[in-house]
Amino acid sequence: MVKYFIDGGPIMWPLLALAIVAIAIIFERFVVLGGVPKGKKAEKILENVETALRDGGLEGAAKHISKGKGILNYIYARLLKRYDTLLIEKKDLAKIKVKSDTAIDPITKYLTHNQEMNEIREELMITVDDATRNYVTRFISVMNTVAAIAPLIGLLGTITGMILAFNSIATSGTGDPKVVAGGISQALITTAAGLIIAIPATIFYQYLTHRANAAYSSVEIYALAFANTLLAKLEQENI
Repeated sequence: MVKYFIDGGPIMWPLLALAIVAIAIIFERFVVLGGVPKGKKAEKILENVETALRDGGLEGAAKHISKGKGILNYIYARLLKRYDTLLIEKKDLAKIKVKSDTAIDPITKYLTHNQEMNEIREELMITVDDATRNYVTRFISVMNTVAAIAPLIGLLGTITGMILAFNSIATSGTGDPKVVAGGISQALITTAAGLIIAIPATIFYQYLTHRANAAYSSVEIYALAFANTLLAKLEQENI
């Protein structure tokens, strides 16, 4: 293997870097996606966070989440942060309305409240989608890039190898096969190396994408449940 690597020339170094990146991503994604909680474990995580929220408020929930790891704790932390920001924006908007509107009829107040709640709900749903996809698909797009670039780099090695071969022919003629063997060897080795990297990268990209989509579906319901818990808390505080 070392001999082939050396014979492949300098183009083998970027191909080696791509191979290392692909292996690292595959290993990291297998660990992360394999640790996605399901069923009773996910329900237990949700119940513990909701209990912390009920007993200690936002601060208590934040402390509880900071002690945990994994996708649900990551999503819950993002939701809490976004929820807190929305509360600040809502309070600032309420102050402006108090100054500008001295008398608001009940119907207008009700419609305004519903609109505000719908906007907060939409923001939390967006946060759930963004946080979940960011967690389960992290680095996977790099695998697709590796699969696309590796054959091109291999082709570059092929071209440079053929250039060396033709230069050798121009210099020494075609009488001795050893004269052009080095260039042709470099051309074939880099092409093979590029394909050896690209084919598994493509396969694992498709597989990891499938695993990421499955993980998204399995945790989305628990993320949405916590978002609804935050909305219910806000409704109670406004009553």
